[in-house]
Amino acid sequence: MNGTKNIKFNGVDRLYDAYSWRLTRRAKKVWRSGKVLLGEQIRELEKKFCKKYSRKHAVAVGSATDGLYFAMKGHGLAKNSSVVCPALSYVATYGAIKRLGASVQFIDTEDDGNIGNIGIQAIPNAILYVNLYGNPARVDLLQKYCQEHKIPLIEDAAQSMGAYFNKIPSGRLGDTSVFSFDPQKNLPCFGSGGMVLTDDDNVYNTIISLRRHGLQGKFVNYGYNSVIPEDHCAQLIFLLDKFESLQKQRTKIRSYYKKFLPGYKFIEPMKNCVSSNHKLIILTDKRDQLRKYLADRGIETKIHYNYILPKNSLLPYTNAQYICDNNLSLPIYPFLEKSEVKFVCDNIKEFYGV
Repeated sequence: MNGTKNIKFNGVDRLYDAYSWRLTRRAKKVWRSGKVLLGEQIRELEKKFCKKYSRKHAVAVGSATDGLYFAMKGHGLAKNSSVVCPALSYVATYGAIKRLGASVQFIDTEDDGNIGNIGIQAIPNAILYVNLYGNPARVDLLQKYCQEHKIPLIEDAAQSMGAYFNKIPSGRLGDTSVFSFDPQKNLPCFGSGGMVLTDDDNVYNTIISLRRHGLQGKFVNYGYNSVIPEDHCAQLIFLLDKFESLQKQRTKIRSYYKKFLPGYKFIEPMKNCVSSNHKLIILTDKRDQLRKYLADRGIETKIHYNYILPKNSLLPYTNAQYICDNNLSLPIYPFLEKSEVKFVCDNIKEFYGV
């Protein structure tokens, strides 16, 4: 195949181009108001998330990483706690637990990169699970385990806004759930941010206090500076109204890949689930060679992720390690053109001599 293109892995620049004047107008309005933190925009954003996900409370924070940490603090977890975590995730999931000072019980994943059965003997104080790549995990099994042992289930939903498990949206699957607004996420802001959703008053009051130096809500004698700026909130409110249409485009892009690459091995959601299509993962034992081949033709790809979280462990974590060794993330975002997807797929087939 002749020629190259410039196909970026992430399309946040195209998102801005599509809505530039509307996003800029909202940011300018905030700047002119002089109220740039903890104003009406953050309250409106939180209100919209409560309504959209039928949760009692929503707290916007500076990042999803902070949100996970705050969620664990809100559920009373501390240095002497033990938290279950998947062996495969972005390092922030594990990092939030280590920041708390708690011990970690890693669980190997299933074939889709998510945990399901909790095959451990020591009962933890909480489970922090991930809907990896935007595909919901076996939440029914996790919920049952947590209910039996009366421990909280915390949903790392950083990649899964727009996903569903048995028609229940991600964001309502944990006792407390955490979304990310990182620029690469399905609902991005042009900086950083996260949202914590819960129905627990104690969790809510703790997080409200922690995010701003202990100056809001329930008093604590310390806190953090973890607030989304008002201009970002204003833009997120606008993009939230566009979210469902953008999700439909992601689904369409995925369907193009499946049409153009029949027979190739992708990580798929379970049958009773709807993926957010945050990531599109192809599995191949020639991952590094394929990645270089595509890069030489102007196609940017990523690896999510190239190492498992447990270090120096004697346990095998077989499924998680297999995905680490063989995964390649292909570009998938709402503003990809069908012709660009075909270009990517044609080059993959050419690499394999098809």
